[in-house]
Amino acid sequence: MKKLTLILGFLYYSVVINAQDNNIGYYQDALRFSQSNYSLGSTARMQAIGGVSISLGGDISSAASNPAGLGFFNKSVFTLSPSLNFANVDTDFSVTNTEETSSNETFNTNFNFANIGTVINWNKGRFTNDKFKAGSLAISVNRAANYRLKRSYEGENNYNSLVDVLATDAGVADSDDLNEYSFAAFDQYLISPDVDGGENIIGYFADYDGFPVQSETIREEGSHYQVNVAWGGNYDDRLYFGGGMGLQFLNYHQRKVYNEFDFATFDDDGNFTGSDPRLNNFTLVDDLEIRGTGINFNVGVIARPVSFMTIGISYTSPSFLSFDEESFIDLDANWLSGTTSPEGDDLSVIDPYQSALFVSDFNLRTPSKLGVGATLFVGKSGFLTGDAEFVNYANATLNSNDFSVSEDNLAIDEFYRSVINIRVGGEYRMQNFMLRAGYSVLPSPYENSSLNEVSNLTFGAGYRTTDYFLDFAVVNSERSMSYSPYFINDEFQPIADSDIRNTILTATFGLNF
Repeated sequence: MKKLTLILGFLYYSVVINAQDNNIGYYQDALRFSQSNYSLGSTARMQAIGGVSISLGGDISSAASNPAGLGFFNKSVFTLSPSLNFANVDTDFSVTNTEETSSNETFNTNFNFANIGTVINWNKGRFTNDKFKAGSLAISVNRAANYRLKRSYEGENNYNSLVDVLATDAGVADSDDLNEYSFAAFDQYLISPDVDGGENIIGYFADYDGFPVQSETIREEGSHYQVNVAWGGNYDDRLYFGGGMGLQFLNYHQRKVYNEFDFATFDDDGNFTGSDPRLNNFTLVDDLEIRGTGINFNVGVIARPVSFMTIGISYTSPSFLSFDEESFIDLDANWLSGTTSPEGDDLSVIDPYQSALFVSDFNLRTPSKLGVGATLFVGKSGFLTGDAEFVNYANATLNSNDFSVSEDNLAIDEFYRSVINIRVGGEYRMQNFMLRAGYSVLPSPYENSSLNEVSNLTFGAGYRTTDYFLDFAVVNSERSMSYSPYFINDEFQPIADSDIRNTILTATFGLNF
């Protein structure tokens, strides 16, 4: 029954529209859990320079991005990076081909740890003649994704209703053969069968009058963390190399509360004539919880061809993730007192419909990632750095023994594309004090769309001594999303467009030992 109505507003492809099995929609999970971002869980130093780290070393963040960077350490270190996330979401609700628009704003806050861990360094001293200078082992936990977000919208829709879709989905099936959502509407007397003279069902219809005000609150929670075990070595201060393993743990909870109310009726000239005298409102609650674990591997190399420049390359294997999920729906129709069913029952006292708990397991192979980067050092005054990361989201693959994933894998191949994530940044050093700034762009993963493109403007500062260091970063992030509560095959489609602005504050406390 999962995600029957959770369809992105712009993805009106036949594979989604015509898929009548209830499993279509897992292609969205494939993207959601493939968009892990090592820079989100890096130290404040790396966040302040735009998340660049492919060709930089000496930071515990290298364990997740390019383990060759661990070869730059000449001391052991312990770091802790608490982080605060503030998100403003502006959502505009409209119906296509109309001019009516309504706006709603929500605010989200979240405290978490971006990164925590230690690097244990073994070196042979500054004056050794050995070509192999040192090696470092890192054990860290970093945040790969943050799912906390709340969006809301409300507006008039004088053209259609969710119930119209559920009536259409019901087709000519007997009530016992309806999908979960249509059966819930039938149970609450929102739809009724239309029969011919022989009592054969020829369709279903919405059993009330008028067009609604629609509202919905979508609350997402959860996190995605990765435990890194990585090693990096230093050969002659010219070549740095390393490899590592990431163990992933994630949980995701989404709760959607959808309402329709104030059912307005109109005459043939479009003039308001009143409200439906029987139905006050109905509420659909759609609850989904997913838990997952997985593993990936990474390797990398950083070379110093000249004293003032380093170049790096890293490869992160696909993550192999295993998920279990639970979901259910509740539908409650609030009929006015005195409204009766065809059988004479008082509809104002009927119990809400509660589905059984739907439980299933599925697996996901995420895309691999290839990163390249370069850094130019300006003496002891600082550096300029940049990197590019190649990801093909169309390579994600779903698998399950509980249901067919063929439609979802087809959707992944058709909807998603390859992208190049660009990050640039720099640092200016004044003895023990550093100023930093950066910028990054993560293009939209969707074919022929700019939705969900992320741009980050970053800056920060740091202070370092031989024994400890303090770093601070501010990340300003922007992206857009488009969502439709349902798809209806006419020209009037309800759409909720959201602009999301995040401000992330991160501090890193580090001890050298």
